[in-house]
Formats: sequence, C-alpha cells, structure tokens
Amino acid sequence: MTEHRAAPDLLPPPYLGGPEITTDNCEREAIHIPGSIQPHGALLVLDAGLRAVQVSENVGAFLGTAPETVLGQSLGELLGEEEARALASALPPGSPDHLQYRERVAGRGDRFPDLALTAHRTGERWVVELEPEGAPSRRVAHLLRNAVFALESAPTLQALAEAAVRAVREISGLDRVMLYRFAADNTGEVMAEDRREDLHPFLGHRFPESDIPAQARALYVRHLLRLTADVDAPASPLRPLLDPQTGAPAQLGGAVLRATSPMHLRYLRNMGVASSLSVSVVVDGRLWGLISCHHTSPYVVPPEVRSAMEDLGRLLNLQVRLKSRADTDAFREGLRERRERITAAATHSMTPLATLADPALDLAGLLAAGGAALHFEGQWRTVGTAPAPELLAELLGWLRARCGEETLYVTESLSAEWAPGAAVIPQASGLVALSVGRGWNEAVLWFRPEIVREVAWGGATPDRAKDDLGPRRSFDTYLERVRAHGEPWHPGELEEARDLQRTLSAALGERLSTLRRLNDALERSVAEWRQYAFVIAHDMQEPVRLISQFVELFRLRYGGQIDPGAEQLIGFVVGETGRLRGLTTDLYAYTELQSDARLHFSEVSLQDALRGALAELAALVTERAPTLELPAAWPTVWADPVRLRELLTHLLRNALIFSAPYPVRVELEVHELPGAGGWAVTVRDDGPGIAPEYHEKVFQIFQRLGRNAASGNGLGLSLGRKIAQLHGGDLTVESELGRGSAFTFTLPTPAAPGDPGEA
Repeated sequence: MTEHRAAPDLLPPPYLGGPEITTDNCEREAIHIPGSIQPHGALLVLDAGLRAVQVSENVGAFLGTAPETVLGQSLGELLGEEEARALASALPPGSPDHLQYRERVAGRGDRFPDLALTAHRTGERWVVELEPEGAPSRRVAHLLRNAVFALESAPTLQALAEAAVRAVREISGLDRVMLYRFAADNTGEVMAEDRREDLHPFLGHRFPESDIPAQARALYVRHLLRLTADVDAPASPLRPLLDPQTGAPAQLGGAVLRATSPMHLRYLRNMGVASSLSVSVVVDGRLWGLISCHHTSPYVVPPEVRSAMEDLGRLLNLQVRLKSRADTDAFREGLRERRERITAAATHSMTPLATLADPALDLAGLLAAGGAALHFEGQWRTVGTAPAPELLAELLGWLRARCGEETLYVTESLSAEWAPGAAVIPQASGLVALSVGRGWNEAVLWFRPEIVREVAWGGATPDRAKDDLGPRRSFDTYLERVRAHGEPWHPGELEEARDLQRTLSAALGERLSTLRRLNDALERSVAEWRQYAFVIAHDMQEPVRLISQFVELFRLRYGGQIDPGAEQLIGFVVGETGRLRGLTTDLYAYTELQSDARLHFSEVSLQDALRGALAELAALVTERAPTLELPAAWPTVWADPVRLRELLTHLLRNALIFSAPYPVRVELEVHELPGAGGWAVTVRDDGPGIAPEYHEKVFQIFQRLGRNAASGNGLGLSLGRKIAQLHGGDLTVESELGRGSAFTFTLPTPAAPGDPGEA
C-alpha cells in the first residue's frame, strides 16, 4: 500500500504575491487555489444565501449574462428557484467537499443551452460548475453495465487491471488508458495499458514520485476525478480573485474545472499529450493507484462519460481490495502445509531454537528466503545463507532501537536503511524480521540475496526527473540497473510472517518472558549467595588463623606438662585448623573468581610460575619427596602471573596428595597449540587414576573421590578449571584406574597480543 508523506508547507499562488512555480518549488504549489478555471465551463461561488460572490470571467458564454451582472444575483434568479431549492436540499451546511450534487439544467431559449450542473460545498460556500450538456447516451449506460460485469468477473488483480483499462478506453474514446499503481516509495508503475497502436507503450514502466507531488496525491484521495481538456487553452480567472466577504481565495480542490497547474501542463506537452483525465483508485482510505488517460488532441470528456468513469472508479476501488485479497489467499494456500508444520512444531517445542533451526522444517523456505536466523534466550542459530553472528547481534540491536513497539520489519534493500548491511548485500539485501513477543529479545529473521535487475522508467529515474528548463522533456524508455535489492516480498509472505509472529508470541513469548524473569531472579540469588560465601570465607580466615596460632602457642608453652592423650588432641586440632584454613583460603579464591574475575595479563615465564608454585607447596614437597620430571625448554606465555601460579599450585598439590601410597612421580609436559597458537601444559602423576564416569565430577565444587590423611578440600580442581577458562582455555583430564592421571590446561595466544588491561 502506498505510504503517503505529509504535504510540505504550500506557497501562496502568484496572484497572492507568491513566487513563480518552477521545478525547484512545484512540490509546494497550492494547486487547490489556482484562482482560475479551464475555459470549457463556467464556475460560480455562492455564499450562504446562494448569491454569487465570485464567478469565472467566461460565465457570459454559458449564462448569457456578463460577469458583473451575475455577481450578486441568487442562483434562483440565474437558473430558477426549483434548481436553487434542490441544490440547498442536496448540500446542507456541513456537507463534506467530496460530496457532489449533479443535475441537468434545462436551457433558457436563446439565453443559454442545456447545462450540466455539478456542485459541492466547501465550508460556508457552494461551488457550482456549469458545462454544456448533450443528449443522454444509451451507449454509455450499456458500456458501463458491460464494464461492471467485466470487473466483477476478473479472476485476479492483474486481470482486473486489464479489464479496467479496456473498459475505460471503450467508454471514453481516449487514445491511451493506463492503470498506474503506487509503490511504497510513491513511485508508480503501469500495470495495465490499452492504447492506440501507434503510441509508444508505457506498460511495465515506472515513473518518479515527483511526477505526482504529495499535495496532488493528498487531493486525489478526496476528489476522485481530474480533467485537463486542452493543455493550450488559456485559463479563465475568477472575478474577483478573492472572496469579497472573507478576503480568501476560492477553494477549488473539488472542482472538475479547476485550472491545471502550469507545471503539469508543461509536463503533458512534453509527453505529447493534449488532454488528460485521471480517476483515483482509493483502497482503505489510501491512494492505491490511478486510472490515467491521455489524448493526443484537445478533448472535453462529456459530463455523462465522466460520471460513468467515476462510478467505474468507485467499483474498481472495491474490486481491487477483493481481488488483492483473493490473490493473497491463493498464494497463502500454497504455503498452508508448510505453515501448519512450522506452527505445530513451534507450539509444542520446549527448545524453540533447535526446533525452528531443524533443516527438515525449512523455515527459510516459508518466505522463499536464501537463509534465516533465530535468536532465542541469548543464542543465535542460522539456516541457509545468513550474516555472521556478530553482525546479526548488531542488526538485532538496530532493530530494537528502530522498531520500538513494532514487531515486524520489512525491507527490500537493507543496506539502504542500515549502513552495515552493505557488507552482506550478496546474501542479505532483503530482510523480514519479527520479534517474538515485544522488545526484540527473541527474533526470527529471513534474508533474500541481491537480485540485479533492470527497471524500465518512463523517461528518467527519480534523480533525473527534473532539469533547469522545467518538467521532464523525455519519456523514452530509460533502463536503470538496480543493485543491492532483494526480490520484493509478496503480500502473502508478509501475512505469513505476521501470523507466525502472533503464533510464536502466544506460544513462546510468555514462556520465554517467564524464563527470563526466573533467570534474572536466579542470577540475583546466585550473586547474593556468592557475595555471602565471599564474605564468610573472608571473615573466617582471621578467626581460623588466630585459633591455629593459639593452639601452637599452647603446645609450645605447655607441651611438657600434658599427657600423651592431650598431645594427640592438640595435634588433631592443629591438623583440622590447618585444613579449615586451606578451605577458607580456597573458598575465598573461588568466590572471588566467580564474582570479580579481573585478570591482569602480561608475558610470564612458565618456569617462574612453577618455581612460585613449588615454593608455596614446600612443606608438601618435603613430605612427599617426589621425583619431578620437567621439560627441557620453558616458553613465555600470555597470562595473569598470580592466577597462573595458583593454577599450577592446585594441579601439583592434587598430584602430590593423590599419589600416595605409590612412589611419587610428577611430570610436567609443555606443547605448542596448533593453529592460532598458545600452549598446553600437562601435569601427570602415577596415582591410582580416575574412572571415566568421574572425569567431569572431579571439577565440580566440593567433589572428592576419596579421603586420606592428606586429602584436599574439593575446591582445587574447580579453581583450576575456572582460572584456565578465564584465560580463554580449559582444564581437562585423561585418566584410567591404576594408570595415573594427566591434567592439561590450555593458554591460547590472543589474536592481537598486547596488554588487554583488565579482563
């Protein structure tokens, strides 16, 4: 449907002191107050008492009375009291300006012939138009009946358009009749044409928006028929030019005799047209198109024929809506099976991302797209050809800001509206996007590839439609090569998208919103528990340290005064407070990593990190006296030195603790990672090993597979994996029962090495 922009502020006409109308300002021409009419008829402006306050200068040729005599006379005096009463009754005060009264006025002997009277109200004024009236024609009525039957019988919108132009040309006798349909950008395209064979065809041609300016399109919605009988006939001005009672110009927007814009007259002459007529096609209150008629010689279309054409136009308004609906319904019927399969899958799915991305469902095919992308619960999934996820995230953010509460976005040229779209023109020129629910948190997007095509313009593209000499002088076919556009979306496809949006929103929108609320609440709860654990671990360290110190002090001071049983109890307290001190230290470190994981990267010698770890484990190393097998060469890695030392400490402690009662041997291996680079470090022991079903369990917090006198607290491996992951790597294990364990962590090299500051 045509998208109408608001008309700009209009300029006063030259007779009111306004500037001359040129190509630079014609879109601001006040075409509804030209101050003159076409000379093949006469016009009267009547006040509330039905007295003439303004008349056209040529009124004498129609009423046999000079303009100065007509001014001030009542309509009853001019045409008869019966005509005056009928007019006043048909158009009472408050009548809209598009409501017309038509009547045949019998001639007054030698004074004036039979006249066709057309009148309408504009505020407190009546505008009365008079034209010569010929004898009624049975032919016109017969052709109109046939035309009505042809329009009602047309099976499709295209067939309707072709029937309409044939019928209008047959009724009117004009040389060329076109049905001109407006696009969303207000350019127009000729979708049907009936013409004299020797004339240049315009079928399939497009015409720039400037050919029919915004103020003209707005006027065409209210007043369905316009006529220019002779492009060279001099206009007949009103006398006086301004209403003597109000000082305002006459409002002639609804007058068929209204003088044609000088710029439009030049446009028609340049086109080789001597007279023209157009009838608006208005659908749902919007200008859908025009029946545009041309004649190569001056031609006054008789009032009776114009009435028939206006009736035909009103029928066409209704039929366009009906045929468009029928075309869309037929198109959608072809998609019914696919649509039902997709909606059934979506409404019964607990995992919409995986369900809708299933290739067997062919979501992209629903809208004949080259690819589709889905965003649910913060994750992307694509099918077919689609932009990369990072660009999709940027696109979704743009849609969220641009669309607001709108849940559907459609374009044939994404790059024209979103600058980053220029990077994906080949695969994503066209876009249909829908928001599941509101807010664009979840979305489905379809992409169409670029289709390079040629568009035939009637003379010029929009940017070449004007020049300094006036309106276009050429209407030869001009072929434009159009790029960065996808295949236009069919109205039926857009209805499919809207229906799917409603279905997904009803089935998934509330569920996903609830899940988001629950996840937010869960994250807040987890954050609170992390903070709680952080505080507890921090606050416990000092009392545990004091207990340990006091017990040691007690042992030193009173060691010789207590019996062996008491000494054993003191030893137990010392051991358990040491264990508790280690637990609180590790718990503090774990909650710190979970809550405030900021790393400070630099180049670190892996050998220096190992030395620091061994120093921290000095007592355990002395106790276990392990055989250490170390690599011959030590690399420099990109890491946080403190966290790297902690990671090695946890792995070495694990190897030393769980190697008993076997001979303690710990081996370190270093390997360079393939591809982007980085390092893999393995800590291998000859301990009892770990069964495969426990390989992941050992990395869970507080998980221990056994306990001995030196058993850990169940946090070391959890801490180690978290540290490795914060470095962009991971910590894994390879182990079998009776064959020892090998824990390997990776330290990838950043794409652009350098100090990233805090991560």
